[in-house]
Amino acid sequence: SLIDQLPETSAQVVCMDEGAIAPPLETVAGKDYSANPTHPVRAQQLAYVIYTSGSTGKPKGVLIEHRSLSNFLLAMADTLSITEADTLLAVTTLSFDIAALELFLPLTVGATVALVSREVAVDAPQLRAAILETKTTVMQATPATWRLLLTEAWPGPLKALCGGEALPPDLAEQLLLTGSALWNLYGPTETTIWSAAKQIVSS
Repeated sequence: SLIDQLPETSAQVVCMDEGAIAPPLETVAGKDYSANPTHPVRAQQLAYVIYTSGSTGKPKGVLIEHRSLSNFLLAMADTLSITEADTLLAVTTLSFDIAALELFLPLTVGATVALVSREVAVDAPQLRAAILETKTTVMQATPATWRLLLTEAWPGPLKALCGGEALPPDLAEQLLLTGSALWNLYGPTETTIWSAAKQIVSS
């Protein structure tokens, strides 16, 4: 089992596989793991720190609190009508805050997160194949990635989220012609990922 392969550590180990073949947690390394951790998370505590160069070109750490991330995720779940039936394909590099939406939003509603490598995310045929294989229903990408994907046979209707750069009108029309629902997203890192979201409809 994996738990037997962990190195010696003073950190508290939390095993998520209840009833797994591994020995009960309370017997591992002679430590008491029978109770949940007693470290409550408060709303004003940090969820993460992400570095951005902004307009200065000099990296600065942006501190995002749990309450900001929680509010953002709840608002986006409502805005996009994400449900447990959805699968979101995560294509964003983890060094960008946008990845937090991809990883955590589906988990807030019991939906599925599908992960792909950077190599797949930048290759149109592989990206299309990943969308089909994972039965993706939601994807967030920059205009460049959406244009890349449009060079392939479209994989089917999606909840298409576009952000990170301005959404050109011609690209919006192309995405809408696929039968996808389209949202344009904007926000600086300091406002917790996106601060504005607008569904785009065909004119």
